[in-house]
Amino acid sequence: MGWELIESYFKNKNIAQMEIDSYNQFISTRLNEIVKENNLIVPKIEEVRIELSDIEVEKPKIIEADGSPRDIFTPMEARLRNRNYAGPIYLTMRLFRRDVEQDARRTNIGDMPVMTKSKLCWLEGKNEQELIEMGEDPKDFGGYFIINGSEKALMTQEVLSSDRVLISEGEKGVVAEVISTRGAFKGRVRVLRTPEGMIYVSFPTSPKRLSLFGLFKALGLKTKKEVFEAFNDEKEIQNDLLLNWEECDVSNEQEALDKIGKYVAPGQVIDYRLRRAREVIDGFLLPHIGQDEPARLAKAYYLAMMATKAIERHYKLRGKDDKDNYVNKRLELSGKLMEHLFRYSFKYFVKDLRFQIDRTVTRRRKLNISTVVRPGAVSERIRFAMSTGNWIGRSTGVAKFMDRVNYLAPLTDLRKVKSQLAKTRELYEARDVHGTHWGRLDPIETPDGPQCGLVKNLCFMAEVTTDASETPVEELLHKQGVRLKKL
Repeated sequence: MGWELIESYFKNKNIAQMEIDSYNQFISTRLNEIVKENNLIVPKIEEVRIELSDIEVEKPKIIEADGSPRDIFTPMEARLRNRNYAGPIYLTMRLFRRDVEQDARRTNIGDMPVMTKSKLCWLEGKNEQELIEMGEDPKDFGGYFIINGSEKALMTQEVLSSDRVLISEGEKGVVAEVISTRGAFKGRVRVLRTPEGMIYVSFPTSPKRLSLFGLFKALGLKTKKEVFEAFNDEKEIQNDLLLNWEECDVSNEQEALDKIGKYVAPGQVIDYRLRRAREVIDGFLLPHIGQDEPARLAKAYYLAMMATKAIERHYKLRGKDDKDNYVNKRLELSGKLMEHLFRYSFKYFVKDLRFQIDRTVTRRRKLNISTVVRPGAVSERIRFAMSTGNWIGRSTGVAKFMDRVNYLAPLTDLRKVKSQLAKTRELYEARDVHGTHWGRLDPIETPDGPQCGLVKNLCFMAEVTTDASETPVEELLHKQGVRLKKL
């Protein structure tokens, strides 16, 4: 009975479906999110601005050497002619000068590599006979790209989970840390409880020893009552809070902000220091909660939760977190990796667009969209990463040649999982088989040598889901009456 179930599972299941789903999600939702992050371009010449909207990737096309376009360009043709299997990216751009619209058009800004069997691929939905007529193997599962005629698979990356508080212990005390992620920005926020009972916070661009209670005042928890109500009533926690309250060296919100301001804008006037301090708190402290003023109170409560966990760990009221536990890991599939790559390439395109506008206006040439857009700005960066395997964040070997020695070789290529830890370090615990790998990762299939235990293989029946939006869950909670406590 067991074998019949397994046979029917593989009969109806595409082994690369999770890669295809991930890529489809990137094309349908993530592309527009990236454009929204950079939807307004204001160059140095302030009277000019460009608004971007409605990005779309079309199915692969080709323009022949004589300039004639052809709408259908199949994967087999890309392989035989050593071409990229990629679709054109179109973006709606509107150019304003002194708030008057000068030009508006749908512009080609480059090419996007298309995954075989994804919704942009010409092979999607074709039956066995149609695939044979197109020169394809009907047993081929897709989930890879064709770059310069070579088949490239993206290796799944294993990363620590974002926006998840992890507790660890060291010589300096107990640390509660979270990797707070918003768009391309990842900031590590640490709450340290020293052996003496003092609590300090560090986040990108913050002063070295910033007291938690000083930061609370900067975030809007001003009175002793407001601060203490953010924590629970356990006597160990209350004792630590009293000690920190007595040692706190700032008395009001302005002093607390100025302490950060003196670090991030030394030697400036007080108004500028306070403004910079607010910008740093909004932009770099727990950005996943929000990057505007209304989110400050929520950030204060989140820091209180992190401090509570650190204090409880010191008094042995809770255990340590295991970074090797798969609950605390996430797998970045092709869609997520392409998202990182496109975000980086698109930011470069926006920067290049600003430069081209400034140059055109300075030289007193006619300013319109077609003269300032350089499609190669996006395509070159994507093509370079896909060709070399060198990805954003100094990752190497992300894109690799598909091995076609036998039927099993490409299957394992698509299910390889690579840890981002350095292969030169010993890291015995990270390389070891963990209990939570059961049913998810193969305990035997791993290379010899320095990569041992860092490159793993997903089990054939393991599936990775695509990430979902938090907004519907938050809306449901609000409808049920959950509210952020107002003090």
